[in-house]
Amino acid sequence: MQADTSDVAFRLFIALAQLWDGLERAGIDATKKGLHVTGEDLGGYTRYSGGSGSHPRLVVEWNESSRHLRVLRCEEWPSFETTISSTVSYVRDEARSRGLIEVVDAAFVKACQEPAPSRKTIVNLKPAPTLARR
Repeated sequence: MQADTSDVAFRLFIALAQLWDGLERAGIDATKKGLHVTGEDLGGYTRYSGGSGSHPRLVVEWNESSRHLRVLRCEEWPSFETTISSTVSYVRDEARSRGLIEVVDAAFVKACQEPAPSRKTIVNLKPAPTLARR
């Protein structure tokens, strides 16, 4: 998995994350395919956390207007592409049955298009080791 806007699966993850609350309000449970996402508005940036369970393997902050991505956590996630693909398929099927396919497809089509340039910052959240006092 690459936490990078040049990766289509990652852009689809961001699209799913941006749709997540609306999907829940529409009664579409996107967690049925194993993806768990939370979003938090930080005023300019939005923090997205995602994983295959309660432990987020991916935590990023995205600013759409400045196209800046901050990667806070990017752990090994062997089934990332499969999870994203099956979730997108499920969400599309459910959205179609509810008459919401145009909204959902617009987000996914945008995610699959060539991205505009962006900048990326990797943030190391692990504290520096402290020296033992003698």
